[in-house]
Amino acid sequence: MFSVMIVEDEVHILKYMHKKLSAFEDFQVKGAFSTPEEALAAFDDIQPEVVFLDIEMPRMNGIELARRLLEKKMGIQIIFTTAYAQYALNAFEVEAIDYLMKPIGNDDLVRVLKRLNKVVAIKTTPKAAETGKVIFPVRCFGCFEIRDQQQQVVGWPTRKSEELFAYFLTRQGRYVTKWELLDLFWADVDEERSLQNLYNTIYRIKQVLKKLALPVTIKKVNDGYILESEVVLSDLAQLILLVEKENNYPTLPIEEITTLFFSYSTPLFGMRDYIWSFSAQEYVAVLYRKLCNRLLCHYREQNQFKQAEEVVRYYVSQHVEDEKLMTNWLETLKTWSGHEKNAIEYLGWFNEKLKEAELPELQF
Repeated sequence: MFSVMIVEDEVHILKYMHKKLSAFEDFQVKGAFSTPEEALAAFDDIQPEVVFLDIEMPRMNGIELARRLLEKKMGIQIIFTTAYAQYALNAFEVEAIDYLMKPIGNDDLVRVLKRLNKVVAIKTTPKAAETGKVIFPVRCFGCFEIRDQQQQVVGWPTRKSEELFAYFLTRQGRYVTKWELLDLFWADVDEERSLQNLYNTIYRIKQVLKKLALPVTIKKVNDGYILESEVVLSDLAQLILLVEKENNYPTLPIEEITTLFFSYSTPLFGMRDYIWSFSAQEYVAVLYRKLCNRLLCHYREQNQFKQAEEVVRYYVSQHVEDEKLMTNWLETLKTWSGHEKNAIEYLGWFNEKLKEAELPELQF
């Protein structure tokens, strides 16, 4: 349950919002105020987790109020409400989790609730402060292992159950038919026997997942299954959420994005030679390149050359075949004041790496 504060200068809308939010058992309205001054005065006593703010208010608008509330308590989740779409850009300058257009309906609040739950999932993902690495229950980059809450490796009863779980991880949240699974894993077995093999393997996977003591399950839906998790289950899932679903996923601090970037290594699932995983590896490589480009753009904008350089060198150590990224980096150096001459040094370094990998030299 999330404790909530509402700030809205129009009293009839304030009452409407109070009624709407109170109808959701996941929201507990701790305070509703018609002026920013009242909200600021009561904030320390209420200590809400979530604040719904009207943007257009006299004397102090919602964006300025949000800044002041964040100074009091970092980590509160802001949801702006307004009747004017042009305020959206400014609203997200203070990292609002959502932006709702009036009149606000149940669908809007359901969406907000989903985003809030994702934020909680991110915050509760355990981290190893000593190593600087984000610890996920399941690791897919460069190895394939699942660990319990005591960080002990959990064994698999059969190789097939391990492989089928890996397959589900690449399709987390998506519906997978049992016929797809039968064709992929038991194509050489008659239907009756293959179905029994599938049911037994799914059961074994569920038994392993129970050891994690986390809200994750393989749900039976009609003639198929869905791997559902209320937490970020794996490094693979984090990468997919961060890059592919960024519009519906809370933005992580740059430090956590960087940590995820440097925790990546190839091949996907380590030395497991799953035939079906080759296409998944290509897909993950595309996502990783996008993440790399995002970091490089950030460090270029901040004029942080050393950090950008570290990103490039690590990326090339994982994907030396990516000549496009190398070329883009050389082009960037040509326009990066004070580092134009580094392009020559990097061209030589890239070609050394390409030669080691028995790939053609880069022409630039």
